[in-house]
Amino acid sequence: MKYSRIKQPVALICALPMVLFSAQIEAGSDTSIDLEATIGFDDNVTRAEKNKDIEYAGFIEVIGTGSHMLYIDKIGLLSAKAILGVTNVSRFNGLSHVTAGGALNYTFGFWKGFRAPWFATEVSYEIKEFNSGLRDSDIFRANFNMGMHLDDKTNLLTGFNYNKRESDGTAFDTTDRSFFINLDWTFVKRQTIYLTYKIQQGDTFSLASSLTDVRVITASKAIEQDDVFKDKLAYRLDATVQFITLGYNMAKNLDTSFDFSARYLESDADDVDLQYEGLTLRATYFHRFSL
Repeated sequence: MKYSRIKQPVALICALPMVLFSAQIEAGSDTSIDLEATIGFDDNVTRAEKNKDIEYAGFIEVIGTGSHMLYIDKIGLLSAKAILGVTNVSRFNGLSHVTAGGALNYTFGFWKGFRAPWFATEVSYEIKEFNSGLRDSDIFRANFNMGMHLDDKTNLLTGFNYNKRESDGTAFDTTDRSFFINLDWTFVKRQTIYLTYKIQQGDTFSLASSLTDVRVITASKAIEQDDVFKDKLAYRLDATVQFITLGYNMAKNLDTSFDFSARYLESDADDVDLQYEGLTLRATYFHRFSL
């Protein structure tokens, strides 16, 4: 690994253990601390269908991740991670939150060679404390990923994820499963373009100032008065959500990189005609400290 290519989108965060694996072997360090600082914009924080219910917001996020190598053998690496993050959301203070959690990851490969695939499995647990009581959550995640070099400029990453969120409210209790595929293309040394497609099946929530469609009310698993957008109702439905992320990453060296991405999502409810869209823009600075 010649330089750092850590990136913020979900598919690429899943690549972190393999990047850490390479970096730790190269640097001879069992422990590292990653710092990410992001400024971003979300054009639909309410995940609403109707224009009158759609709200936008900017955000600033700082996340620190400590990783320690617990065990290494001929085929893989077992590592533990601790995560602490703070997110400040403009316009709607109730969406601001603190995140704390931990994870265990095993990254491994059975074959050697440039194009040999590698695999990773990870379980994690996070607590999110919002300025909104309803959104305070315990989140459990499990994922399995596979990555490989297609050629000297192109990498493939794909995987399955399971997420379960238990909140203090009912509309924000969600369980979902997803599949993603990501392609990286290093078109110039230390400069990479990436494209990620993700499809998610399971619970999603949306907000509306009123619910008048009987079909939506019947299909909803939970409905409650929101405590951030006090004039709106929060409700939860089964839905299929598709995400497309396009990004650009510029690595300054092994430890530092800059990342810019745009993520578009489209959610379609399974049992009723209801759809919403959203666009999130992010600019991230990343730095790794090896201890």
